[in-house]
Amino acid sequence: MPGKNTAILKEVEQAGLWFRAKKTRPIWVRRLEREETVVTLEGPEQVPAGNYLCRGEAGDLWPQSAAKLTAKYTLTDERDLQGWRKCIPLHDAAGVLAAQVPHPFTIEAEWGRLSGKSGDFLVKNYTDYDSPDPDDVWIVDQYLFGATYERVGE
Repeated sequence: MPGKNTAILKEVEQAGLWFRAKKTRPIWVRRLEREETVVTLEGPEQVPAGNYLCRGEAGDLWPQSAAKLTAKYTLTDERDLQGWRKCIPLHDAAGVLAAQVPHPFTIEAEWGRLSGKSGDFLVKNYTDYDSPDPDDVWIVDQYLFGATYERVGE
């Protein structure tokens, strides 16, 4: 049975656009003590207590479970004045597969419908490299991608 993102994923695969990338810049996080509504680039999201709110280089916010966060980052003891904790990307993390899409596109992510502009990146976990239609895909703005990811060897 085809998945909800089959068309765009097939297009990217056939065009040979996928490449491996890893986060290179730190992020800042804070653990949520109670459920909160968080306004992300994609819109408002309900984030359960115990999850982390992540803040990227450009001030972009997104939620992440503790398990996913610690699989990709090392939490440091450094905190900013507002109590956000610095996290460094793990050097041995698998990273992602990314593809710069040359036209506007939409996908259905785990947290809802997302829209990308021409030049934005379609992203999936590197561990899904052999999955033609994984459940966990997302969009990263081209500016944010360039500021936070680095292409790595295939």
